[in-house]
Amino acid sequence: MTSMHHIAQAIDSTAVRKMPAEPTGAAKIFQFHCKTNILHSVFTLKSRIQVLIKGLEHDNF
Repeated sequence: MTSMHHIAQAIDSTAVRKMPAEPTGAAKIFQFHCKTNILHSVFTLKSRIQVLIKGLEHDNF
């Protein structure tokens, strides 16, 4: 019977093998720009929501 320890080791080694390598060069720059664009979009959306909420609060008073 396989112990839980052996099962856990097998799962861990499989997960490590399937992890993508760290991108380099152009791929790394592209990944950075994607993350930056996502953050910018989130902050822009947050700002717009705050403006809408303030506008709604102003209209209610």
